[in-house]
Amino acid sequence: MTETAPLSPNLMPSLRQLVRGLELLFWALPIALLVCVQEILAPAWESWGIMPLILSTGTLWFGVSRLRQFHPQEQIWQSAVRLTEVLALLMAGLVPFLHWIQALPELSASGYSAGQKHIIYSTIIFCTASIMFVLNLNHLLTRLSVILPDPVLRADIKLFVMINFILFFPMLAAMWCCRLSSELYSVLYYKAPGLAESFGNAVGLQELLQGVVLWIAILIIATTMTMIWKAKEAVLNGVFSLQPSLSSEDEDEETRIVSVLETDTEGATDKSVDPSLN
Repeated sequence: MTETAPLSPNLMPSLRQLVRGLELLFWALPIALLVCVQEILAPAWESWGIMPLILSTGTLWFGVSRLRQFHPQEQIWQSAVRLTEVLALLMAGLVPFLHWIQALPELSASGYSAGQKHIIYSTIIFCTASIMFVLNLNHLLTRLSVILPDPVLRADIKLFVMINFILFFPMLAAMWCCRLSSELYSVLYYKAPGLAESFGNAVGLQELLQGVVLWIAILIIATTMTMIWKAKEAVLNGVFSLQPSLSSEDEDEETRIVSVLETDTEGATDKSVDPSLN
């Protein structure tokens, strides 16, 4: 009779931390997107200060830090976790500049002071770190799908990561066009006057491009949340399947014991019957 190998005592705590980290990331991603978008588009949101921004991005870092407890001996996995954690810390440190840049006046590049340029450059670094964070989080989920023994999860995450990677190109293009909305409107005004009139002015074109960026970002976050939820469910299903079960040899031996008991019972029944009564 073969005995089932005992589970590692560190397995369940590491899986618990993994599930907690995935849950935090699942809820913190849309909240961070909502807070950042409201900070940019809604002037009334500025009265809240920088605390919503710091709390939302700080929750992202805390969720990623929980993932370090899982498979500490896996170097590739740990490297991906550390890089994602550094990007989350960079976001949490630079996110106040997203609030402070709203108070800057709209001037030409040469009209800003050194301190104002520092705010602008820090905001650009924050946006770059945010994009890199989402991309690296997708890579992190890909590494997690390789570790987990679930081929369906691996195929789904591979598909979603490919979709997100494709969506980043039009989003970056729309973000770049937002910075050049006045020039683009001037070109459209001379090349396609009818199309330019449909936008109204350069501000209308800029608002349209901002809407495109927002919708693509929402789609990317939604697919990333789907991957996080699927990974969490795969981990939980794996935990509940870790119940000790009979091996094939144990089942065969149990079957033989049951057969012998049934045979003995039938023999005892036959012996108890008197042949003279037949």
